[in-house]
Amino acid sequence: MKIHTQKTVLLLLAINFFVLTDSIAQRWKLRRYEVGFAAGTIQVFGDIGGTAEKENWFGIKDIRLDETKPAFSLTGRYKINTFLSAKANLNLGFGHGDDAESRNDRGRSYKTTLVEFSGQAEHYFLVEEKRYRSAAMYNKRGMINNFSTLSAYTFLGAGIVYANSSHGEAPVLDVDEYRPGAHIAPVIPFGLGAKYVIDDKVYLGAEFGYRWPLSDYIDGYNQTVSSQHKDVYYFLMFSVNYRLKTTRRNIPAFLDPRYKKYGY
Repeated sequence: MKIHTQKTVLLLLAINFFVLTDSIAQRWKLRRYEVGFAAGTIQVFGDIGGTAEKENWFGIKDIRLDETKPAFSLTGRYKINTFLSAKANLNLGFGHGDDAESRNDRGRSYKTTLVEFSGQAEHYFLVEEKRYRSAAMYNKRGMINNFSTLSAYTFLGAGIVYANSSHGEAPVLDVDEYRPGAHIAPVIPFGLGAKYVIDDKVYLGAEFGYRWPLSDYIDGYNQTVSSQHKDVYYFLMFSVNYRLKTTRRNIPAFLDPRYKKYGY
């Protein structure tokens, strides 16, 4: 009888352990949706401006502080599983370029406003979810969250960019290469990102995103003679993000009428 009781206790402890472990492992599902605001910089590499040297180290030397401008972003993210997420971006950036002190001495300059809507798939090579042993499931305040302090990911996506450029006074030798005003083009974003978790609701983010638009009129010019490459741009963004409570029906709690009425 005593042996039978001991086996029963051990079995209950084992079941309790696996239930708790699975509960912690699945806690990320309670906050699958995330919203965020980001601010940072944009750098446009167009046909105007750049370094004075012809060898520009694959564009690295074309980075100029006076041509690095502010950018802002609103984001929404959905966590598919512990390794994959889908993210939507609404980005606003203000680009600028000037031939002064560049290798193209034509006296040209431009300003452009970029509005980009894009989506991206993220793969986490440093996952957010922690794996706990039983002794680490609790602290003095009770059950702790299962989000790692740091995580990192790569991303690839697709989107549309609206560019509206204007130019300073300059001679135009070929009207076919000069098209100021509004242009819309597909764009392919890719890059790296990282997260720093404050708690199970709030985290900080940093993301470097390179953009390859399928257009050479981001700056309003298409220089087929002096430039053999299409315009590109990148964002360097820093964000504050909030995880939304998710109901059992996989809906944000504030959108789920059942949660509002019954609390689940």
